[in-house]
Amino acid sequence: MGPTALTFYRAARRLRELGLPVLPGLVAAAGDHLLHGHVDIDARLHASVGLGYGGVGVVVAPGVEIGEGSFLAQNVSVEPLLGEARAPRIGRNVFVGAGAQIIGPVTVGDGAVIGAGALVTSDVPPLAVVAGAPARELARRGPPPSP
Repeated sequence: MGPTALTFYRAARRLRELGLPVLPGLVAAAGDHLLHGHVDIDARLHASVGLGYGGVGVVVAPGVEIGEGSFLAQNVSVEPLLGEARAPRIGRNVFVGAGAQIIGPVTVGDGAVIGAGALVTSDVPPLAVVAGAPARELARRGPPPSP
C-alpha cells in the first residue's frame, strides 16, 4: 500500500527526537499532502493504533491521546474545540467509524464503538456503542470473553 499517515507520523516524531529542527515538519507536511489529512506530531498514539485506508482524510490534532488497539476509519476527525486547551482522549480498543468526529475535551472509554458519521461532543462510557449527530448511546457491549 505504501506509506501511511502513521508512517509519516512516526518518522516525524523520530526525527524530532533526534533533534533535527526542520525535517520533522517537512515529513509531516508531505504526509498531510499525500493523504489529505493530518496526524499531528504532538498527538500521542499508541504503537498499535490503526488507521483505515492508510489514514486518508484522518485529522488528529495536537494533544490528542489514542490508546492501544484502537482503530480510526478514514475521514475521522479528533480535535479540541476552537480555543480549548484540552484535547480528546480515546481509550484502548476503541473503534471509530468512517467520517466520525470527536470534538472537544471528551473521553471515549475503553472498548467503545463510535458509529460512522457520529458527532461526539460528550464523554462516551467504556463499552458503549454510540451513533448519530449528536452521538447518543445505543447499546452497551458486554465484557470481552475470558480465555
